Amino acid sequence: MTAADVVVAGAGPAGSAAAHVLASAGLQVLVLERARFPRDKSCGDGVTAHAVDILTGMGVSFDAFGRQAVKTYGGLIGAPNGDAFLAQAPPHNGKPPECWVVPRMVLDERIAQAAVRAGAQLRQGALVTGLVRRRGAVEGVEWSDGGGVNRTAARIVIGADGAHSAVAKALRVKNSPPRHLGYALRGYFADVRELSGELEIYYFDAGLLPGYGWIFPTGPDTANVGVGIYSGELKRSKRKLRDILSAFVTSVPRVTRQLQSARPTGKAVGWPLPVSSAHRRTTFDGAMLCGDAASLVDPLTGEGIYTALVSGRSAAHAAIEALKSGDTSSFALRAHDREWRAIAGGYLSSGRLLKNLAKSPVLMNLIVRRGRENGYYASRAIGYGLGTLDRRRALRSIVMRALFNPSFFRN
Repeated sequence: MTAADVVVAGAGPAGSAAAHVLASAGLQVLVLERARFPRDKSCGDGVTAHAVDILTGMGVSFDAFGRQAVKTYGGLIGAPNGDAFLAQAPPHNGKPPECWVVPRMVLDERIAQAAVRAGAQLRQGALVTGLVRRRGAVEGVEWSDGGGVNRTAARIVIGADGAHSAVAKALRVKNSPPRHLGYALRGYFADVRELSGELEIYYFDAGLLPGYGWIFPTGPDTANVGVGIYSGELKRSKRKLRDILSAFVTSVPRVTRQLQSARPTGKAVGWPLPVSSAHRRTTFDGAMLCGDAASLVDPLTGEGIYTALVSGRSAAHAAIEALKSGDTSSFALRAHDREWRAIAGGYLSSGRLLKNLAKSPVLMNLIVRRGRENGYYASRAIGYGLGTLDRRRALRSIVMRALFNPSFFRN
């Protein structure tokens, strides 16, 4: 049996962020990635400004991506009634916060390389098949690289292996209930017209809210095009995701024009979205979960890169302190929960409430109308959606307006 201080399952944003912190602290870290880079990951590919800040701190240079990435500063929001507005997020430190669109085929490998540069060992093509336990506590992992089963002893194991986490399954963590689960489907297209250069989001079907369709530019005339919807709305619609994607392309006039001569560059791929409202347990004796494995997807937008990075770092910080003290119990590792909740908990909980408000087509139509009429409202709506503004302020503003200026909500 080989050994490491910490074994991290998964080399996506969560696992690589954890490995980067741990290796930078001088710990022996083994990262097990079931695929081989470059490998795809179904995603909208949008990297929001607060995620960009974390990745920049890890040494990931977005300018170095060249033509493989597109810088954006705002978004276009479309309402169920066809109305829309385009705006940038409010400035931060004198300049607009920048977001990027980077295909995960490219992004994840760069983040993993940052962890390797910090000193982590990356083993690709390594599938976690189980956990090693002693008296109930996790003390290592079993994994296969196609040449038989291997065992690696570890003082702590971090599960960052996605929505279908093998580590979570071995820890007997149940899948997220349907009401806390979304699904998305995306494809890449070439020869796309009239790209705004920003993130385009369309709440195009009142019956699917808070689900939406998107067009995110990946180049001058290429784009990531997809739809995301909650499990409940998908079931009630009695439609397949591919049919909903087709309806998005054909029912929104602007989108129809953009994709009129476009051609797919591969097949559309779907994936589950385990949202944070599931409140999944994340700490165990000798083990932690983070990212999608911890069900930390944003309930409002379905974005998961930022919370993956935050929770990967918090798991690493908790592991460092636990190893210093010699106590790797679930109680000691709860520092992981405390840290990610302190940083992103308010963002996620307010996102859940805003998601519930977004179920109303009347309210969505009104928000977009107000944004089209007033640049201030438009800019702030973009900031709340991208997480560059405190979403709790948005909720307080809605409550205050409802109490003291109810005419704001009248058409």
